[in-house]
Amino acid sequence: MGLRRLFGMGDGDGDGRGAGEVDTRITSLACMPGQPVEAEVVIRGGARGLAVDGLDLEVKVRAIRWDGSSSEEFVCDLSSSGWTEHVAAGAEQRLAFRGRLPWETPVTEIGGQAVGVVVSVVTKLSWDSEAPVADSDLLHVTAPPLYDAVLAAFAEEGYRVGDSQVRDSYIPDAESQSGHYQTLFLTAPTRGADRFAELELVLHQNAVGAMAYVRRADRSALEWEEKPPTRTFAAAHHEVGHADFGPRVRDTLEKLALLDG
Repeated sequence: MGLRRLFGMGDGDGDGRGAGEVDTRITSLACMPGQPVEAEVVIRGGARGLAVDGLDLEVKVRAIRWDGSSSEEFVCDLSSSGWTEHVAAGAEQRLAFRGRLPWETPVTEIGGQAVGVVVSVVTKLSWDSEAPVADSDLLHVTAPPLYDAVLAAFAEEGYRVGDSQVRDSYIPDAESQSGHYQTLFLTAPTRGADRFAELELVLHQNAVGAMAYVRRADRSALEWEEKPPTRTFAAAHHEVGHADFGPRVRDTLEKLALLDG
């Protein structure tokens, strides 16, 4: 993302001239779950100089809660090896921030297609003992190769990604480091009479691979237990490019049809 002004701190005369500035730039060209993300924060002292009490960068995702409202859920922190307590008038300081996205981080695009999920880097600044101010920059998180391989197998059966939602909830009996999960809605416009019009797919990912949870879609139900039952299969990162996920997908769809029937 390009460098842009996040917020200016007024100089007390009401016209904003001489205000300090803090700019955040996401320097990673491509971000992916399980991979590093980097950002740079530029602090300018303005005409008066700027005392910095605290500076934090957090990655957050917009999620849907149990009651249908939305919330900003924590994903991870970005940390810096440097620190500055004061930026002189007319001077600027640059701080590099770095972190690693958790494997469970929701993706915002698949195959170059946006899926309707919002992930942001939120910058929070405490300055001159004043109340903290904050702003956010969109973070584009691309799908890892495992997602592409599994979704290609679903595409062979006529199912393609339509959109996606992030739920502020846990998957029952699944090991999780976060309190949210991402649902991909797969549509089948060319389905046969024995196929579902829409599926929900959750790829619960870790360093080894992902567990795929597949169910008939029910957008009206927000809680996991209220939705139709699932069938699952496992897929490993090292299988990408070597294994054919088609048989697993077909077997899962057949079992799902029997279960739902």
